[in-house]
Amino acid sequence: MKPASGSLVARLSWQMIALQLLVLTAVAVVFALPIKEHLEGVELDDDVLAIVASNLTLADGRLDVGRDEDLAALMADHPRFWFVVRDGEGRSLRYGPVPPRVSQFLDGFKAVVYAEIRTDGSDPDLDVLMRVRDGPAGPVIVATGGGPEVTGFLDRFKELNKYYLGLLALMATLTLVGTPILLRKEFRGVTRVAEEAEHIDIDQPGTRLTEANVPEEIRGMVQAMNAALLRLDQGLEKRHRFLATAAHELRTPIAILTTRIELLAAGDDRTRLLLDVARLGTLADQLLDLQRLDNDGQLRTPLDLCALASEVARDIAPLVVTAGAEIALDVPPWPVMVAADRQAISRVLTNLIQNAIAHGGPGVAIEVEVTPNAEVRIRDNGPGVPPADRERIFEPFHRGSTDRGGAGLGLNLVQEIVTRHHGSVHVTDAAKGGAEFVVRLPSGVKDAPLG
Repeated sequence: MKPASGSLVARLSWQMIALQLLVLTAVAVVFALPIKEHLEGVELDDDVLAIVASNLTLADGRLDVGRDEDLAALMADHPRFWFVVRDGEGRSLRYGPVPPRVSQFLDGFKAVVYAEIRTDGSDPDLDVLMRVRDGPAGPVIVATGGGPEVTGFLDRFKELNKYYLGLLALMATLTLVGTPILLRKEFRGVTRVAEEAEHIDIDQPGTRLTEANVPEEIRGMVQAMNAALLRLDQGLEKRHRFLATAAHELRTPIAILTTRIELLAAGDDRTRLLLDVARLGTLADQLLDLQRLDNDGQLRTPLDLCALASEVARDIAPLVVTAGAEIALDVPPWPVMVAADRQAISRVLTNLIQNAIAHGGPGVAIEVEVTPNAEVRIRDNGPGVPPADRERIFEPFHRGSTDRGGAGLGLNLVQEIVTRHHGSVHVTDAAKGGAEFVVRLPSGVKDAPLG
């Protein structure tokens, strides 16, 4: 089955609009047809019959008619007004100029008690209205013509009929405009939930979707999503605790192993073992750094990149010498200040230098440069990074197209840290060959949380 597409609000709007227009049209037809039929079939005022019946009396076995104000007014205003009255005993009474053909009809159809005769307008004297009415003389059959045309409700309907189509158009317009507005108003809670869902990120645990003002029909789904987010947070927390515990547990045996290797006689095997153990220790430290990155309590503080680069180069110098490499430092004579987490940026520089040692080849020359615009460039004269790998080397444990092994977590951690500082990192070709990693950090000094 093909899934539904498009806006739910739009679909509901058009369905409701179509339904309401259908109802309005049906109501118009239901009311208009009988009224139209009535208007076409009856032009004489039905109230005239009641006026005539109310003036009838029965005296000495004969029907007689009085003349109250209403009947007198009818007779005065309509000279051609006439009526014929007949009761159940066969008594009859006539008034006015009854048309001969109508008189013949009435005489020939004495059993008729209900009739409506309407001409095409060429001879209005033949229009007849006949009904049974109650009066002082009892129930009588009254036939009349030549009197006033329809009044009362029918007159009012004729007047209102001129405005009916306009009213129908107004109602349709209000429905067309108002329905989408009302639906969008009711769906604001759903829209807000969608916006919140777009901003859910693994680096922001504890995020939940708002359940307030959400329609009851989808509230269960929102609650289920919040429950799923809670389970994800709990799973991530367990993973973080495991990584932190594992990294801490690894540090002690690594330190013991390093000490034992250092007691070995000098030689190539000892050097290679020290480098391998150093990489293992670095991996444990990187796991701890990943755990630190998930701590939202870290703050960016004023940091001099020149001083930090000098400190990192000094601390890593023994490892550089052990690997048979060289390192040079190029920094301005003035401070280059940024707002950053000191320990995190120190890890960035350390990882990039260790990456150059690991992949630059024997006797690699490493240069660390700090520029006045808060850039740190770490270049080497090794084989460089192929263009096809320059994006993927920042993935965890990526193995490049060369045979020099994977990058572990180091470069991935570099990218994570720099991104959280709202900076950028990329790799390019060094001017003298080899790879050049460029780290850009926002310059300036202020205290603010990372992320």
